[in-house]
Amino acid sequence: MQTNHQEIFETKNMYTISIIIPTYNESENIIRLLDKIKENLSSNVFTEIIIVDDNSPDGTSRVAQNYIDSDVRSNRKSANFEEKQYSIKIITRKIKNGLIPALLEGVKSSHGDYVLIMDADFSHPPEMIPKIIEKLLHNSNSIVIASRYTKDGSIVGWPFKRRLISKAAAVIAKFGLNVHNVTDPMSGFFALPRTILQNLKIDTKGYKILLEILVKSKDIPIFEIPYTFRDRKSGKSKMGSSVILDYISSVWQLYRYGRNHQKK
Repeated sequence: MQTNHQEIFETKNMYTISIIIPTYNESENIIRLLDKIKENLSSNVFTEIIIVDDNSPDGTSRVAQNYIDSDVRSNRKSANFEEKQYSIKIITRKIKNGLIPALLEGVKSSHGDYVLIMDADFSHPPEMIPKIIEKLLHNSNSIVIASRYTKDGSIVGWPFKRRLISKAAAVIAKFGLNVHNVTDPMSGFFALPRTILQNLKIDTKGYKILLEILVKSKDIPIFEIPYTFRDRKSGKSKMGSSVILDYISSVWQLYRYGRNHQKK
């Protein structure tokens, strides 16, 4: 019997946040990731963890659901079950049609006051979650970004070509789309109030939803927190020519969006 997440959130008299994790062939990482997220939950926040899996052929959904079922059984045996500060659920999509649609489906099914987006491959360290949430709660109407390129941020494990592509993408975003107040507009690790997403029409095909949010939310305060991005140790990278082409298409679409709004 699955717990109704909305009912849980309605009974919580505290800050609530939904962590959205898109997955595709992450069966090697998902259990360890969920354990690490649970270890780094904030005591003053109720956390909803939502995995959005694109029907992974490696069985990510099955592995995650088994973990969830085991976690529920374990907590029911615990004396402090009612005081549990988190819930976990999985959404399995039948069609793999892009990262942004997966994220939007996760957001649509979430109930937190705030939304945190992160990857499942440990390139986004779960230890950063409390820092991001603390910054966001102290600046409630803002976007908090974990940045690889701000002072004290870094990347470990990328070859020179991958670094060059990433840096070029960030430069194109900053100057081509006038996103000058962010060092890492291509970050996939960030948090914001859900109301910001609810008030935006997200319609690009790119793999980084943050870029579109920044272009379409110019007046929202931005805070960046440095972190060390570490390339995945397990599983296979999703970076490929199709991702690059989608990015170019998204930049052009967002550029036209900006030009059209300047004329109004």
